[in-house]
Parts: sequence; structure tokens; C-alpha cells
Amino acid sequence: MKLFRGLSALLTFKRKLLAVIVVLSIAPIPLFGLFSSYTISRSVEEEVDLNHQMILAQIESHVDAFLQSLGKSSLEIASNPSVESSVRHGISIERHLTESTEMLDALQKYRSLSDIGFDVSVVYNQFDKVYSNRYGYIDLNQFPYREIVRNSPLKYNGFVVVSPNTYANQNEILIVRPIPATSLPGIGMLFLHVNPDKLTAFLKELNIGQKILFIFDERGKVVAGSNASATESDLAASVRLYEYWSRPKEGPRQIRFNDNEYDLSALRSAFTNWTYVTMTPTAELNRKLDNIRHATFGMVALLSGIWVVLAVAGSNRLYVPIQRLLALFSSPASERSDAIQTLDRNMRQMIETNKQLQVRLGEQLPYFREGVFLRLLRGDMSDHEFRQQMERYGFPLQGAWFYVCLVEVDRFGEFQRMYPKKDRSLIAYALSKMIEEISADRYSSITVAPRSGQFALLLGTEQGNGEGDSAVRDLCDEIRDKVSRYFPFTVSVSMSGVKKEYGGLIDGYQEAQSLMGYRLLLGTNVTIARADVPTSVRSSSKPLIESQKAIMHSVAQGDFEQAERRLEELMRIVPKSVPNTETALASFAYLIGELDGFIHELGCELEGFFEADPYRSLYELGSLEDVERWLKETVFRSIRDKLGTLQVGRQKRLLRQVLAYIHDRYDQDLSLQGAADHFGASTGQIGRAFKDELDTNFSQYVIQYRINKAKEWLIHTDMPIKEMAERLRYTTVHNFTRIFAKTVGVPPATYRKNNRDEKPEE
Repeated sequence: MKLFRGLSALLTFKRKLLAVIVVLSIAPIPLFGLFSSYTISRSVEEEVDLNHQMILAQIESHVDAFLQSLGKSSLEIASNPSVESSVRHGISIERHLTESTEMLDALQKYRSLSDIGFDVSVVYNQFDKVYSNRYGYIDLNQFPYREIVRNSPLKYNGFVVVSPNTYANQNEILIVRPIPATSLPGIGMLFLHVNPDKLTAFLKELNIGQKILFIFDERGKVVAGSNASATESDLAASVRLYEYWSRPKEGPRQIRFNDNEYDLSALRSAFTNWTYVTMTPTAELNRKLDNIRHATFGMVALLSGIWVVLAVAGSNRLYVPIQRLLALFSSPASERSDAIQTLDRNMRQMIETNKQLQVRLGEQLPYFREGVFLRLLRGDMSDHEFRQQMERYGFPLQGAWFYVCLVEVDRFGEFQRMYPKKDRSLIAYALSKMIEEISADRYSSITVAPRSGQFALLLGTEQGNGEGDSAVRDLCDEIRDKVSRYFPFTVSVSMSGVKKEYGGLIDGYQEAQSLMGYRLLLGTNVTIARADVPTSVRSSSKPLIESQKAIMHSVAQGDFEQAERRLEELMRIVPKSVPNTETALASFAYLIGELDGFIHELGCELEGFFEADPYRSLYELGSLEDVERWLKETVFRSIRDKLGTLQVGRQKRLLRQVLAYIHDRYDQDLSLQGAADHFGASTGQIGRAFKDELDTNFSQYVIQYRINKAKEWLIHTDMPIKEMAERLRYTTVHNFTRIFAKTVGVPPATYRKNNRDEKPEE
């Protein structure tokens, strides 16, 4: 004790502080290192066993799911009515063509929908036949697995998994199930052929590190393996590994396999009675333990060194303030120390940094403001959060009521072609500033750009209940007028109704977006308010359909001048017959589809007529005038030019004209002689055209076309059957009913009732 006191007296306060810090900081580190090394070594061994079991349980779950997926597919196939009917009646083109075709379609569907590739074989027990997508339709004696069929392994109403090499020349996994799936014995059997490589590939996708995995069946044969070489797979069922396969709980924990020591773990599946064995190289585990010990003691040494350095630095740092205080108190007040100079320098740097931040904030504030308003319009910010941002940054939008006006460039495609990307941003900036200047003297306003070519003008006012609607509309008209005056393009403006509070801006933006959708119907350079949108359209679309058919008839006849006149009539009908832009575009898309069908009848494809996709081009147009111009100058002209270069056979041309003649006059008296006289051809020429191209004759085609018309009327109208018979030129209702029943299979009244009953379900 005296020695300690004498040594303590010799040490300075600084050294005492250093000694205390070193002892307190370093002493726990070696103890912690020893304890960690011992604990980690013990836990690694336990973790290896636990990891093995978890891996095996995971693999068992995945493999069981793999087989259950195949079992589910086999159940769906065996339970399919078309497959069961085919097995019961056999494959016969003459007697059971429909059932056979449906069975083949069903097998193809299940194979294509399954995540696991497999082949299918259906055994017809009553006919000693087998259908397989691999072997075709063969006799049972030619089936490689006829022994399985004759010695059926099925013991219950379920499926059986036959592992590879169970039978001679069997190198694949078989899933066997009776047909029907709920009967045993069944009238047939279903085989799913699965390549075991798929299971091996499935296992290789699992992240099991350097471990080797084997799956054995109940006979000790290797079903699949992962991370094993060909030699290791051949040796897998040999030597002491067989003991682990047969008695995994009593077998050895470690074995020598292929000149290496391995730790083993095994698990037997209750679902398939397969055994999963995983092997980890013992040398790898020992190497990891040594690495952990070395890393632990290395970390102890490193931490000890770091703490020594920190202790020295810390003791000096703790002692320096005392020295400085003593120096301050012992020196004149005017004398400055390094600490004060450093503090002064740091304060000046902080002031300068703060000024720079203020300048940057001022530069970024407009972008930040626009981002805040865009978040509000899109519903990503609540009214409370927006008010907090308003108070914090002083955004210029005040009022109790608000309007949202969307200003959008007409013919945006032409606008993009007119200005390069760099110039486009300058034009957008100038346009935004013009809109703000026009509205700044009248309203509290702000302009943001939700997307390219579109600007949202937010107006704040104290007038509610629609009192300021006319003034806002005048503002929108003024914006359109000045844009068309100072820029080489036009804009359309949609204005919402007045909304209350900032939260109402969301509804106003959505309303303005919806109104902008009517621009196609109302034209370009327009102001669109709720009152400008038609509240109703014609209850019948018959004029629209008839106009489309008339256009198609003119195109089919090659009379493109008449087609353009009828297109102009269609353009006058569309605004009165459709409720919105989407429906209008859909009607023109239908016309493009009819033209596509006409082109296809000519033996050509739509892509060969146009440079760009016509559907995409249609939906990029911004007004009915643009649609009309595009149809005339692009679509009709391309078809006319292409038809001029196509060498259409005389017979096909004649047939096309006769078909159009029948379609236009199906409700009149039609005869082969009348058609021949109309087109200046002989009845033989028309008859040969129908026979060669359609494999029918003139009279049968007329009957079938009229019956199809009757079916449409029965489903979609309430037209009396008597009126149908008269319009289709049948002498009596009885005669019409007889021919309809002979062609369709049921009388007209029954057909209408059946299809009307099914329509709600569709």
C-alpha cells in the first residue's frame, strides 16, 4: 500500500488520468474475447446441426410442394369432363371428334399453365390404347410403362409418385392417377412424365452453400442431388451412407466419403417416404471455427490498440481545457488563445455558410413550391400539412374558394416536333409566366406544370357558390387569345367549378382533367366548363353503325371519294352519338378494325399498309378535325395506293363484290341470276367463286347470312319473329322457323330465351 501511495505521489495528474482510462477501457476486452471465442465455438456446432435440420425441412417443404403441384395438375386433368369423356368413349374422329378435340385442348392447356414442365399420357383401359403428347396415339403394348398399367400401384383415390429407375428403362419421375380421379379402379390411368433434371435444377436453385444434398427413394436409389459431382452421385448409395439412408437416427454423425470427412444430417418425408441427406465438409467447419477464433483474438488486439490510442488522446483532451483555463486566468484579458481564434474562425464560417444556404433556398424555393402544390393536387398531402407549408414559406395563394384551370397545348405531337427539347422548356417557362401575369391582377394565383404541355392555374377568391364563374371563364378566354397571338400554337383551357378550402383543389384538379377529355369532341382552342359538356346523347347508336358500314362498303367497292363523303357524315354524327372522348376514339378504332378485316380478306396484313401502328396514331390525335384529316390523308390514301398495286384475282374480286351485294340487300329478293346480271357475269362464274373460295354455294350463303342476322336480332332486340320473317323475305313464319331450327338446332323463340338467360352471366 505504501509502495502504491509512493508511486501515486510521483505520478502527475495527467499520467494518473491516463493510467485510469487505460485500465478501465482495456481490461474488459481480453476477458470478453476469451468468453466470445468459447461461446462461438460451442454455438457453431449447435448451429450446424440446427442449420442442417432447417435446410432439410425447407427442402422437404419445397420438394413436397413440387410433387403436390404435379399432383394438383394430375387431379385437374383426371377430373376434367372432356378427358373423362374421351377415356370413356375412346378417341374417334368420326364419332367423338368434339370430345377428342376438347380432350387434346385440355391437355395442352394444363401443360402450358403449369409452372413445371411435364408430358402427359392417358391410358384407355377399355380399348388397350394410350394417347401421349410424347408418343402419340399408340397401342398399350407399345407403351414403355405398360407394366405399371398392368400392375397398377394405385391403392387409394389419389396419385402415386414412381421414382426414377423403379422399372426397367425408367429414367424419369412418374405421377400416376386413376381416371376419373374419384374412382378406383378407374376406366383409365393418367401418367405425368417429369424429367428428374427439373427436380435437380430446382434443388440447385436453393442456396445451401458448399453442402452436398441427396434424395433417396424408399429403395435406396438416388432420386436427385445438388452440388455433387457425377462420381459422388454414383457413390452416394454405397458404403456407410446406406446406413444413414436406412436408419438416419441411428446412423453415424460423421462419415468418410470420397476421401473427405463429412457431417451428416437426414430427414425422412412422410409425404413421399423419400429420405433427404445433407453433408457438410468437416474441414470447412473446422476452418470456419479457426477463422472465428483468429478473428476474435485479432479483434481483441485491434480494439486494445485502438483504446490505448484513444486513452492517450482522451487524457490529453481532458487535460487541455484545464491548462487553457489556467492560462486565461493568469494572462491579461486582451491576450487571445488559439481556442478563442478557432472559435472566432468557426463562428465566421457558420455565418458565411448560413448566408449561402439562404441564397440557395431562394433559388430552389420556386421548384419546392411547385412540388408542394403538385403533391396537393395529386392527393399526396393533407389540408393540414399544406397549411403548415403555406405558413412556413408564405406561398401566394389565399382565399376561401378556389378554381382550377388546366391549360393544355393542342396537338402536342406537333408542338414537340416544332421545338427541340431544350427550346421546349424555355417555351414552357414563357407560357407559364404569361399565364401568371394575366391572372395576377385579378386573383391570388399560382401556376404549376403537372406534365409536359400542361399547366394548372390555381385561383383563389372570396366569392363562392359559382358567383365568379363568368369572370374565370373570361380569364380562360383571354389566356387562349394571347397564347394564339404570341405563340405559333394554340391551347385549350378547362375550368373546374368553385371549390371550398385548400382540400377542394384536389377535386377541382380531377374535374378539370375530366373536362379536358372532351376536347376531342369540342375541338381545339376552346374553353371547356361543365356547362359545355353535352348532358345526353342519342339513345341509339344505329346511325353511327350504319355510317361505319357505309364507309366500309365504299372502301370495299374502291370508291374512296364516296368513302370520304360518308366519313364527313360520320364526323357530324359522332358528337351527337357518343358521351365522351373515349367512346369516340373507340368508334374510330372499330372502323380501323373493320378496315383491318377487309385488308386481311385481301390476303394482306395491316402492318404492310402503314408505317406506324394506326391504333397508336389514332389515340395520339387531339381533335375530330385531326382524326378526319388523318383518316382521309393517311388511312384511305394508303389503302387506295396499296390496292392499286395489288394483283387481286378476278375471281376473288368478283366474289368480294357479290358478298357486298348480298350484305347490302339481304332484306330483298336475291337470286344467283340477279347477282350475275347486276355484275355482268355468268352464274357459272359466281358459282365457281363461291365453291373455290368459300366451299359453299350462293343460296346456302344467303340462307346462312340471313339466319345470322336473325340470331343478332333475337339476342339484341325485341323484334317480333313475324317481322323478322318478313324482313328476311320468308313467305311464312312457319317456313322461317323451320329453316332456322334446321340451321341452328333450336326454334327462334327458344334461341332467344336461352341467350337472354345467359346474357347476365356473361
